[in-house]
Amino acid sequence: MAQLSLNRGRTTVNTAVYSKIAAQAAYKVPVVGAAAGGILGLGKYKDFDRRPKAKAEVLGQTVVIGLDLGLSYPSNVQQACEDVRNMVAADLHQFLGVEQVQVDIRVSWMSAPEEGTGNRRLR
Repeated sequence: MAQLSLNRGRTTVNTAVYSKIAAQAAYKVPVVGAAAGGILGLGKYKDFDRRPKAKAEVLGQTVVIGLDLGLSYPSNVQQACEDVRNMVAADLHQFLGVEQVQVDIRVSWMSAPEEGTGNRRLR
């Protein structure tokens, strides 16, 4: 848990909150999806309607975010990851005042979005 010091007291933020904000921020990037379903990794399918998995760790003044996500195909992986990093850093700053963020991204898969996924589909 991270602690934010204020003159009037102390606020403690659980790392799960950082993770949730980071996952939602990554999901805002249109080409990002998450693996869903399956037992023990078997039978998973690609899902552009779910947030990717995120894990947060606070190391001093730096918040380290680990994201496991998928990208729609075709997409520019480098640009998509840069967009994700920028969105995560912006949201963590906006909602929690975090100044130093490291975002480590694992791209687990690439897949063309299925019909009917609405605005998550590349155009």
